[in-house]
Amino acid sequence: MRISVIYAAICCALFSPRMVNAVQLTVEQRLQQLEERLNISEKKTAEAESRAANAEKKLADLSKQNEVTSKQVEAVSKKQEINKGTDGMEFSAYARTGLLINSHGKGGRGGPGVSPASSLNDDAHTGRLGNEKDNYLELSLGKRMTFSDGSWAHFKTMIADGAKNPDPWVQDNNSHHINVRQLYVEMGGFSEFSGPFNDAYIWAGKRFDRDNFDIHFTDSDIMFLGGTGGGVYDVKWGDTLQGAYSVYGRNFGDLGSDRYEENDIQNVMFTANHSYNNWQLMLTGMTAQGNDDLKDNTSTTGSYAYRSDNTAKNGYYAMLAYHDKQQFYGLAKGMSETALQYGGGLGAEARQPGSDGDLTENAKSVRLASYGILPVWNNWELAPSVIAQHSEDRYREGDRYDWASFNFRASQALTAHFALLYEASWQYMDLDPNGRTYSSDQGVQTYQPVKGGFYKLTFAPTFKVGNVFDIKARPEIRFFATYMDWDKELDRYALNDDFGSEGFTAGGTWNFGVQAEIWF
Repeated sequence: MRISVIYAAICCALFSPRMVNAVQLTVEQRLQQLEERLNISEKKTAEAESRAANAEKKLADLSKQNEVTSKQVEAVSKKQEINKGTDGMEFSAYARTGLLINSHGKGGRGGPGVSPASSLNDDAHTGRLGNEKDNYLELSLGKRMTFSDGSWAHFKTMIADGAKNPDPWVQDNNSHHINVRQLYVEMGGFSEFSGPFNDAYIWAGKRFDRDNFDIHFTDSDIMFLGGTGGGVYDVKWGDTLQGAYSVYGRNFGDLGSDRYEENDIQNVMFTANHSYNNWQLMLTGMTAQGNDDLKDNTSTTGSYAYRSDNTAKNGYYAMLAYHDKQQFYGLAKGMSETALQYGGGLGAEARQPGSDGDLTENAKSVRLASYGILPVWNNWELAPSVIAQHSEDRYREGDRYDWASFNFRASQALTAHFALLYEASWQYMDLDPNGRTYSSDQGVQTYQPVKGGFYKLTFAPTFKVGNVFDIKARPEIRFFATYMDWDKELDRYALNDDFGSEGFTAGGTWNFGVQAEIWF
């Protein structure tokens, strides 16, 4: 049966029409047809291989795009995760308030800027412990927002008020000055930023510069830059080198010049702040067009002094600082900060560059400021500080102001919530105003050249919560007794100066009181 089937199949194949036609073809023709079929097959195979290669390339490109997208998503997620903990409303505050009375039971005189040297734009400060009579408050509100693409925005405002009047309700506007001290917006996390600007963020509004720093124990800014303006922070030029660039405006007031349509004098300051490891280099240039064109001789800083006839309209300023948050001047565990500052023209005010419109065009100033905190033994912390300044041609050609302030505060923790605070201050000043004049109840007067020293000693039993061993931890409630004295010659500097006023002359004076201080 199987042989019959095979035989029938062979017969059908041999006698089919296709086979008949094939018999009529030559061998060469059959080979040509076979070659043509092979060429067609190879062409189809090549096309198939090309399509497969293109598909593989598209798949590889898609894989790379997915990888890039995944990395972008991961980066955004990381940014969102980093900012997640800080999103939402913010509230912070600083306040000091208390009672200050003298040994006669009357309101005591005092303040870190009590000496004649502080008539120089309130710059020369001494120790503040047991030496403050004002009630001062700062309230800060903010909101941080992070968006789905990783970008973020931060809003902040600060309301401040200070009053020397101890009454429960103060209506005298000369006693307190409520003010919006800060009001600004920051933005960052932009996908448009790359290279050195990859982690940078921008800001605009009214603010204190982020890189300001101070000596808390004397309420003295080492560097205070502020005003209205805008800028960019955290431009990274390398692993440890970064820069911040800003423009600020400070107001010197309406001088009434007919030469300008807008008489409100603005000191515009351009500043570049660079940091490299612990080092900081700050360079600032400034210009106040119209500041040298006077309507009268009244001061722009709110003092009683009269201006000279060659006030500056330009200025420059430089600061080199070193910040060590781990070491007390490289000697032991602790911290220390030091700055060397130099300025000319409107930049000769070293504490707050650009804030004093009464400086002459030839004014020069050099200033050294330094402080540190040193933990010693098991329950002591020591905090020494020094600020020294020399300036010349400051408010009059030929004037000269030299002063140096030394302060030493110590904290002795006795229990978990009680410590004894000690503070000693000494300031020496050699002031030669060279004919600078001022207004008083007796008419126009002249500042007198004086030379001498001032010292203050304070003892303050203190209650605090938190870390009683941290000299800067707050809140605190402290009781204090302060003794002050100074050279008699300093009483003659000016009729409206604190020194030499009724009941506050050389020979020694006591202040007593209680004060609360808090920040968070």
